[in-house]
Amino acid sequence: MAMNFSLHENLDFNGAENRIEFTSAPEIHFEDIHIFAEKLQIPECEDFLERPRLIKLLEKNSEHFGATFITGRAGTGKTALVSDFAKRYEQVAWYSIGASDCDWKVFSAYLHAGFNESRLNLKKNENCNATKTEIAWFVESLFSRLSIIGKKKPLLIVLDDIHHIFDCDWFNNFFNTLIYSLTPDTHLLMLSRSEPPLPLWRLRSKQVLGVIDEKLLALTCEETKDLYHKHGLSKDKAQRFYKKSFGRIPKLKFEK
Repeated sequence: MAMNFSLHENLDFNGAENRIEFTSAPEIHFEDIHIFAEKLQIPECEDFLERPRLIKLLEKNSEHFGATFITGRAGTGKTALVSDFAKRYEQVAWYSIGASDCDWKVFSAYLHAGFNESRLNLKKNENCNATKTEIAWFVESLFSRLSIIGKKKPLLIVLDDIHHIFDCDWFNNFFNTLIYSLTPDTHLLMLSRSEPPLPLWRLRSKQVLGVIDEKLLALTCEETKDLYHKHGLSKDKAQRFYKKSFGRIPKLKFEK
């Protein structure tokens, strides 16, 4: 979800909280860049299994770190986990990054649109590859003027499939600028199928970044039993497949 974050808010109407979401995925024109709203939507996950163990870990990370990096291969439950965690926030900026978003002009257009930056009068990015100074100015401007958008509520930013932009010339500068621009009431979650080309241990040692890897994403035996129960399968079968898969979700089989 260019990184234009769309804020989904729970607003009070006659005492009821209502999540504002797109009912469809219209194509929004941002100058000469087409912004697809579906990339800014929080995904709806079918057959979702609640993971209280990991939700508590994400809550703990959000209290201690500005950002959390979640890494695991396809099918390990990253997106489903975070879409459930996002329900705990009144303001969520979700961006599903695609392989076509490597152009800084496209990437920054999404960022511009999702934060409703038309109200912040930020300058349009003409270059496909931005300089370190341009990236720093762009990101810092977003956060310094974020209060113009609305109330100061905790904000969750989710970058799903961020591995698509690891090879971009501007990624390192963008990543570092974003990490250090986060405000105290903002938490950033980055979901990836692989580790970034950066020494994450430095950020971890500075208590800036938390990491959840594929080992932590793997199901426990009890979680496997719960998942099999949702599919109408026995606990014995769940335990048998758990031993074979070691809790790796893509390796599980749901044969009747």
